Amino acid sequence: MADIQQIARRVEALRRDAQERDARHQTVYDARAQKMNNIAPGSLPDAWPRPIVANALDTAARQLAENLAPLPSINCATGVMTSERSKRYVAKKTKIAYAYVADSKLRRHMPTGCDWYLTYGALPFVVEPDFEAGKPRIRLDNPMKSYVEYDLAGNVRSYTKVWREKARQLAAKFPEHAAAITGGDQPYGRQVSGDTELELVKFCDKDEYVLYMPERSNLVLMTTPNAFGKVPIAIAEKPRWDDQQRGQFDDIIWPMLARNRMAMLGLQATQQTVRAPLAIPTDVQKISMGDDAVIRTNSPEKIRRVGTDIPQVAWQQEAMLAQEVMRGTRTPASATGDVDASIITGRGVDALNGGYDIQIATGQLMIGDALERALELAFEMDEKFWPDTKKVISGTIQGTPFEETYTPAKDIRGNYSVSVSYGFASGMNPNQALVFLLQLRGDQLVSRDFVQRQLPQEIDVTQMQAEVDKEQVTDALKQGIFAMLSSAGIMAQQGMDPTMVLAQAASIIEMREKGIPMHEAVLRAFQPEPPASPTSAGGAPPGTPGSEGDPGVPFGMNPTTGAPGGIAPGQAEMGPGGKPDLMSMLAGLTAGGRPTMSTSVKRSVPA
Repeated sequence: MADIQQIARRVEALRRDAQERDARHQTVYDARAQKMNNIAPGSLPDAWPRPIVANALDTAARQLAENLAPLPSINCATGVMTSERSKRYVAKKTKIAYAYVADSKLRRHMPTGCDWYLTYGALPFVVEPDFEAGKPRIRLDNPMKSYVEYDLAGNVRSYTKVWREKARQLAAKFPEHAAAITGGDQPYGRQVSGDTELELVKFCDKDEYVLYMPERSNLVLMTTPNAFGKVPIAIAEKPRWDDQQRGQFDDIIWPMLARNRMAMLGLQATQQTVRAPLAIPTDVQKISMGDDAVIRTNSPEKIRRVGTDIPQVAWQQEAMLAQEVMRGTRTPASATGDVDASIITGRGVDALNGGYDIQIATGQLMIGDALERALELAFEMDEKFWPDTKKVISGTIQGTPFEETYTPAKDIRGNYSVSVSYGFASGMNPNQALVFLLQLRGDQLVSRDFVQRQLPQEIDVTQMQAEVDKEQVTDALKQGIFAMLSSAGIMAQQGMDPTMVLAQAASIIEMREKGIPMHEAVLRAFQPEPPASPTSAGGAPPGTPGSEGDPGVPFGMNPTTGAPGGIAPGQAEMGPGGKPDLMSMLAGLTAGGRPTMSTSVKRSVPA
């Protein structure tokens, strides 16, 4: 274990470098919580301890977070799959990844995580082993007072999280250190109450986890080796133009305060106008007060209040500040519904939403990349900690429930690659994305499998394609049956009996009413009857006198008619298949006694 003093000095250096960032985080936090006196003391009057204008920062953050929150589609395919075995392997691995997401309840936590990403400029994905459940968990961490070290390759070298917790709660969690936490082992005066909040530091690198208290002389509450051998953290960071981590709303706090100040001045001016003194003519000797009071004067038009008119520039300034706040949050009026639809066309709304869609696409790119790395860490952790444990997972993909059994060493096999995609809908209107995909598919530029995997929904592509194939074959069966039924009239005209075809179609209807699948109903309806045995057909068993197979009857001859086997009655003296012989063709005579030298050929196609 590394020396705790070295770790403490390392953490203190990180905190000193991030002092400016921490100050911005605290300012944004106070602005969203409307603690304006912490930002600008004395800016609010005692009668109005809170701002009187809407919290544009909080509204914009929630609006953007709700658009970023939907989870992307997950795909574990590493390339073009040609064999069914590889497709089954990818399908199972994809279900494992979805199980990680479902077990971690990321769908429920993503709105909060996306809010942190927008407000503070980062979102840490923490992968932790759950030894009780025997599976990895992905947790979203608050980026406030979190400190990350990167190596030259951009990988996380260490991760530190600082927070405060009440002394009595810490003493209950770590009873072996209760005296040191509350100061019971210190002289009187240095002890703290149970509600006093104390600072904790959690440090993690590739070697160990350490939890200690700087305010208690770096008291180590817990330390454990890092058996994973890596820092299981993936960070989603907003694009930056310098070495500072910045949120989206760092620069709009002061315009928002100025707008609130202008609103307060307008309220004050209105109040002064209502409470202004009354100006009356000089002939008024008595002023009556109260409802329906009467003032007697020869110049009633001169009775008025000495009000304060709000200058026009004040309204212009207020509108300018509101525009600056909206511009700083990068939230168009159309995003909140504040658009006059009678004068704004659909194309104009799309143009207004252009920048809004771009920042959503950028956020999806950064968060999707971090989620990819977090899932790769989860695959590796699952295989390293529970390689031979047989697990059962279940979940739902695009409304289709699944249940799968897997063993990490067998079904992961060291392949931790995974890709997440928001599809072509990333930063684009869903209708436009769907049209774009269909155009690509219609021109044969992409495969159907590619289109299905690029959809922004959770789809089990293999199972979905199997359902599509089944529907297509079922439709082909129906078309075949419809064609057969449509030829029933032609069969009757040619002397054939169509009742069997009609009976088979009726039996399909009866079986469908009973809930039997279409393909099974077709198989049962058109199942050929088993061949009848000689005894059941009325003939003698083989080997008996007078029967086929009797030594006295030549092989292949019908013992009853003496004709060759397989010849229909009446065709024994005809050619193969009942064709007339040459003598029959030439035997006819015309009325003039001349031989008939014509014949006809008739072909029949079985229905």
